[in-house]
Amino acid sequence: MLPKVRLESAGDDVGPEFARALPVAQMFDVAHPVESLQECMRHADHAFLLDVTGENPLGWSYCAQAGVERLNGAAHTVSCLGEQPDPQFTRKVLVRTYAEVLAIDRAVVHRVAALANDTFLAYRKLTVPLHKRPCSARASHILTLTHLEFALPQIRARTEAALALAPRERLCLALAATGLVSKQIAAEISISEKTVELHLARARHKIGAQTTTQAVAIGLISALLGAEQLLRLDKDKETRTSSDE
Repeated sequence: MLPKVRLESAGDDVGPEFARALPVAQMFDVAHPVESLQECMRHADHAFLLDVTGENPLGWSYCAQAGVERLNGAAHTVSCLGEQPDPQFTRKVLVRTYAEVLAIDRAVVHRVAALANDTFLAYRKLTVPLHKRPCSARASHILTLTHLEFALPQIRARTEAALALAPRERLCLALAATGLVSKQIAAEISISEKTVELHLARARHKIGAQTTTQAVAIGLISALLGAEQLLRLDKDKETRTSSDE
């Protein structure tokens, strides 16, 4: 299984997503957060301003937010970090990245892959320290802009369903993950193309996926699919069956 949190710091490398966003973020007007956030939203999927003047990180409060939050169960507006519904995600990702930015007092880009609120998500976040007063030694606010790369809600329920896949359903899905189409999968495991489509349709139904691509993504995230291993086991089973006959 994937770790619940994978966090990487890109440091000064803002990347193409944030190249134009950084100058806008650095000019952010803390006195007019809503208007400034709207300007930032030209370069991000989600943006928010956080007041970090308190000593306790869980008490740091949100001043303004913009964009669509796609975290399952976290779409409701919260007033401070301590109200986030996933304490582990808050502690291991949010507080950790903000503390890093405050310590070095400069903008930092992080790459985050995490399981939070039963949602697997991957995104890049640009975090910028802001000073309410130019002469202040410590930033009073933090501005965060995010680019969401992937979000799959209700991962726990879906992965439990994926565990119930029949061997051939899982095998067809695993081979689809390698880029093979139904006709190629059929040739690979010596069954008809129609049967492959049936296995894939049943797999989609069990997992609750709309498309085979989504079903594959769920399987990959869950580390359930290993095409080579499954294919070997499947062929071993066929060999034993032939021997018994």
